[in-house]
Amino acid sequence: MIKIALMKRTFEPGAVIISEGDPGREAYLVREGFVEISKSDGERPVLLATRGPGAIIGEMALIDDSPRSAAVTARGRVVVEVITRNDLKGMLEQAPEQLALIIRQLLERLRDANELIAGAQ
Repeated sequence: MIKIALMKRTFEPGAVIISEGDPGREAYLVREGFVEISKSDGERPVLLATRGPGAIIGEMALIDDSPRSAAVTARGRVVVEVITRNDLKGMLEQAPEQLALIIRQLLERLRDANELIAGAQ
């Protein structure tokens, strides 16, 4: 099992943690506070979810090397631990090949679902 020392980062209320369309370099484990995940429908943001302590955000772009599929904004003060691409890659390398394939397919379906939700609003 890999032991990783994660760096902490704090975001103030309203801070954009992740911008939709940006490349993914880091994921975050939310330790304190809540974030809003939203996707642009071309005119305005569509709220997809709210996540709090224990949630991991931004992992999709690290796994499948696609641009960020949604924006993440701090609802209040948010404290996260940073998971780098190398950290996640190391974790996935230890997973069985079939599990990595399942994860990639789930991400593809989730991206498709997010597109449908944003387009339906």
